[in-house]
Amino acid sequence: MTSAVFGGESGASVEQPNLVGKITEALVISKVDRLTPHTFRDNGKLFSYHLKSVSYLGTIDHGSERFILATAVFIRSSAVGSKYPPARGHGFLLCLSPDFRLVSYCGLDFPDVVLVGSELCRQQEKIGDFSVSELTRRNGFLIDGADFLPYPFSDKVSDPDKGKQNGEQGRGASALPRAAHD
Repeated sequence: MTSAVFGGESGASVEQPNLVGKITEALVISKVDRLTPHTFRDNGKLFSYHLKSVSYLGTIDHGSERFILATAVFIRSSAVGSKYPPARGHGFLLCLSPDFRLVSYCGLDFPDVVLVGSELCRQQEKIGDFSVSELTRRNGFLIDGADFLPYPFSDKVSDPDKGKQNGEQGRGASALPRAAHD
């Protein structure tokens, strides 16, 4: 059985018009290494890992709860002084609370996506569905056939086997601990 989820697309009116700024700020505040711009050294060479773009997709609503969906693309630069091009970017699907705290995220290989109702689409092809079912309440939302965005709503169903798997969720999915965003 599925429950109603309502999607507010990016063209809908928003209370906070500085969406890109707030999403960017949430990434920095999260202190999640994969989602935070920084510089680093590897084999004595200096690299930067920087935010290339952020895109607001819209909102998903279930009951009285609302979450913001966005994408972020990061690029690892070429080494300082290198003649080689930078590595391919890393895309992420972000789920944020209404007060712009990062709740969860997952990898998204090609982040050129739009929210159409409760469906996530790329080039008019559905790659994710935010409808609520027993399966999504337990495992999260399957995105692009390869990763799960952890279920953000309070009616999440616990999976007793999850705790035995060392907290690992999908190849890139992450739900932040409640303390990280409360």
